[in-house]
Amino acid sequence: MTRTVSPTARITPPSLWKVAGEMRVLLDIGKTVLRRRRPLQRAHGEPVLVVPGFGTSDRATVVLRDYLSAAGFDVHTWNLGINRGPRANIMRRLSQRVRALARRTKQRVRIVGWSLGGLMARVIAGRLPRLVGRIVTLGSPLTADPQSSHLSRIYDWLGGIPLQTRNMKAMLRDGARAPVTSIFSRNDGVVAWEASAEGPGTCRCLEVEASHLSLIVDPHVLDLVAREVAR
Repeated sequence: MTRTVSPTARITPPSLWKVAGEMRVLLDIGKTVLRRRRPLQRAHGEPVLVVPGFGTSDRATVVLRDYLSAAGFDVHTWNLGINRGPRANIMRRLSQRVRALARRTKQRVRIVGWSLGGLMARVIAGRLPRLVGRIVTLGSPLTADPQSSHLSRIYDWLGGIPLQTRNMKAMLRDGARAPVTSIFSRNDGVVAWEASAEGPGTCRCLEVEASHLSLIVDPHVLDLVAREVAR
């Protein structure tokens, strides 16, 4: 199910009930592996860069990347190890990766970002508008509200850029220049859905029924991602 919604203004972390619901990812992985259905969308080799979420690496996005590849996209990993947040050196290297892909393929790069990776992807798109095409985010805290996730404290402990600093606000302004398709779920047990269903700038928000972890493995969400990347 997809639809555009108007979120409430107040943002609070997901309830413990939703956090427990993240275990449904095991069922969704099983669905995707067992069905092995042919992707509905058929692309023509357009380059797609997939950015993992906070605390994860390219290993976490294998199912998503395989699906997009099967749909006909030219899919690439971010190849920067574990995502520890939008640090200056990581954002610089991510920009370099986008430039290299655009130069090699002679096309604008589409970017799919999961969780915090989606926020980072949008910042890059705002900084490199001539090199980046569509941006699709999955459960991403586009408002960068520190109250949007229980992981905010872990993020701070690992030395991430505080979400309310001048540098982060500058990143959000950069990201607001890039239109984004934000796929979110009210069942998200990691990021408050309100933080994904609104954001600065032009934001096309689509609601699905999935947990945060399932956003990158649920077969129905994968269909939607492929469709939105190809738009």
